[in-house]
Amino acid sequence: MNKKKLAIFVAAGTLAAMPLAAQAMDAEVYGEVHLSIDFSDNENTSTTKEDSALSVNSNTSKLGFKGSEKLSDNLSAIWQYETEVELDEGDISVKGRDSYGGLKGNWGLLKAGNLSTPMKKASSKIDIFSNARADHNVIVGIVNGDKEFDNRLHNTIWYSTPKMGGVKLDLSYTPDTDEDALPSKLTSPEKSVTSFSLSYDKGPLYVAVATETKNDAKLKDNGKYEDVSGTKLVGRWDFGQGTKVGLVYDDLESSASASSTTTVTAPAGGGTLIETTTLTPGAAPDGQARTAFYLNASHKMGNTTLKAAYGQADDLDNAADTGATHYALSAYQSYSKDTQLYVIYTATDNDKNGKYGLKDMKYGEKGKTISALSFGLKKRFSTK
Repeated sequence: MNKKKLAIFVAAGTLAAMPLAAQAMDAEVYGEVHLSIDFSDNENTSTTKEDSALSVNSNTSKLGFKGSEKLSDNLSAIWQYETEVELDEGDISVKGRDSYGGLKGNWGLLKAGNLSTPMKKASSKIDIFSNARADHNVIVGIVNGDKEFDNRLHNTIWYSTPKMGGVKLDLSYTPDTDEDALPSKLTSPEKSVTSFSLSYDKGPLYVAVATETKNDAKLKDNGKYEDVSGTKLVGRWDFGQGTKVGLVYDDLESSASASSTTTVTAPAGGGTLIETTTLTPGAAPDGQARTAFYLNASHKMGNTTLKAAYGQADDLDNAADTGATHYALSAYQSYSKDTQLYVIYTATDNDKNGKYGLKDMKYGEKGKTISALSFGLKKRFSTK
């Protein structure tokens, strides 16, 4: 029996047993079905590649298990396991989502596992197109097609303070994004990541500032490694009567160096992958960084919510015409608090050397517009 089939049987068995187990502890089975039919076009002029497609997409549909157990008056053990479900392929994905174990009390929350960073979480709260083709990570966290920030990382330790007057501080540290066993490699940098966000969330206002540093992420042309970092500012205002407006501004560096290329090879006899970084003679100077902003708005009228977004990524510091413009328009119809149907039109218009795409389309065509018309269903479920 292969691993994916085994995972399906384990999940099914757990679902059946969960109501009994929930009597002994505070536990929950939950998830989301998020399917869409997408008509996509990328203006590809190649004679060997398609320029448009009709597809069924699972859009990060998920299955999760979480719970807690009270250990004392001021201490609880918490846990969560969450994974993607590929509904369009009828399979459970190997893409693990936020999964962790931890402790919680009036002193705050401490957890460790596979976790989204505080920088990623800071703006996910205002993402009105979460996991659809128009997800805000089309622009936010992306540097010319490369997802440098807004990531989920292995081996991560997270601490959150209690919320005080609407203010909360979140900190995370990832000792090594590649491996966590000794003996560790000495031939390449450690590649640790530090991230934090400070937020205020009370009444109609949500604001956050977040920053993240990736240690030894770029090889300079002098043969030395350097850190890369990013900063994000987030705001949202609820005007009442169903209208909300959100804004994100981020300033990011890229770990892709103009003066080097990195290859990963597998040893002939198996074992640890070998990463090799080679300097490129005569390469352009480093300086791959860019700023971007993203604005969205939603207005609810009865069971219908109209949504719109506009984003713009500026050129890289050392490369002209590497920016892009993104926009999206949609209508969501709610049939219950857990069930929605939607239609979205979204597009990313690249400058001459820009290569931004759409959600789950890593790169766009340089100088081209990539667009999608999506008809989708979102259905959440929970045993609680």
